Amino acid sequence: MCNFLRPIPIFYFIFYLSISLFITSPILAASSEKSSSGIETQSQSTDNKVTPAEKKNNPEEKPSEKEQQNIGKRYKIVAIQHQNYLSYTNAYKGFINKLKKSEYWEKIDVELYNAKSDLSALDKKIKELSKSSDVDLLFTIGTQSTKKTADKIKNIPIVFTAVATPIEAGIIKNWTSSGKNITGVGTPYQITKSIAQAYSIAKFNSLGVTYLSGSPNHEAAVKEIKEFCKKNGVKFVHHSTPFKQNDGKPFPNDVVKKQLQESLDYILPKVDVFYVQASATYEKNFSIFRKAFQKYKVPSLGELIFIRKGVIMGIGPNDYIFGQQSADYAIEILFNGIKPSDLPMDIGTKFSILANLQAARIVEFPPIFLMSILNSADAIYQKIDEW
Repeated sequence: MCNFLRPIPIFYFIFYLSISLFITSPILAASSEKSSSGIETQSQSTDNKVTPAEKKNNPEEKPSEKEQQNIGKRYKIVAIQHQNYLSYTNAYKGFINKLKKSEYWEKIDVELYNAKSDLSALDKKIKELSKSSDVDLLFTIGTQSTKKTADKIKNIPIVFTAVATPIEAGIIKNWTSSGKNITGVGTPYQITKSIAQAYSIAKFNSLGVTYLSGSPNHEAAVKEIKEFCKKNGVKFVHHSTPFKQNDGKPFPNDVVKKQLQESLDYILPKVDVFYVQASATYEKNFSIFRKAFQKYKVPSLGELIFIRKGVIMGIGPNDYIFGQQSADYAIEILFNGIKPSDLPMDIGTKFSILANLQAARIVEFPPIFLMSILNSADAIYQKIDEW
């Protein structure tokens, strides 16, 4: 069981009991938006290192040469994602909503392309875009779409987000400047920062992680986590399942389920906390994780997208706000003439912590230990929505 160093006053315990009795929906620290598909995002203002879209020109000043060239022009942005994934949806919503609130919205057309896990279709679309003369900016969401686009297109500005390890993926060489036609919004050592924040709340002794071998993001994350655990004296137990078959095609989902189950059965008996990495494969098959947590009575941490599915504490980047910051960069590039290489990429600083009470109950996580999590949470969920 996790050892919490923070003392727990009795009124916190009373607070928890009150929450368990009366909360019937998430308590959000900021206003939220929900689409018809049930996707929820936080739409809140944030203090960023860079907020270029908020700059206003003095009306008495004459338009610059760049502004004069822009008069009457319409700008086309193509957003690209390689698959359906909640984090990607949230990032796109943040991006499009921030553009809509800007003074430039009437001059912008946005097209969303979703390859729906068909990488050959994604390659075809990128080839088509590379020959296009009417696209002014590309907004890439996720590692696959960003990597493939950056490798093939050198003449159109690119803004990316939802890429956990862009250096390891070969997209950029450093976070300060790409030196080319790409920039984005992210957080260096994103996974480690999430786990470190969880560790500051709950001093666990051992940590388990399953990962997809062959995934640049997952393999880089495991390397980061291993270093963190070594530094903090935490036992690290990890196990991998293959990302793809030898021919490059994904495994049938029944095979994926079997592999995941075997991996969890290996790890969970050996640890007192488990961390779930971001993955569309894991999102699709999360019931396997939830049942395994319940069977082995192991508390869980994970990306924010898993909070409704059954992790006790969701912790990580706020994709919606990262999407908003990406829109700021798009405006800087299109309307202020800033080069992508002049815009740093380490500006994604907004992390959120969410808690799920039912997820805690099914693993018999003692309420008194949950207090530190509840005390730190931006939002609290009463139940698991998807079984």
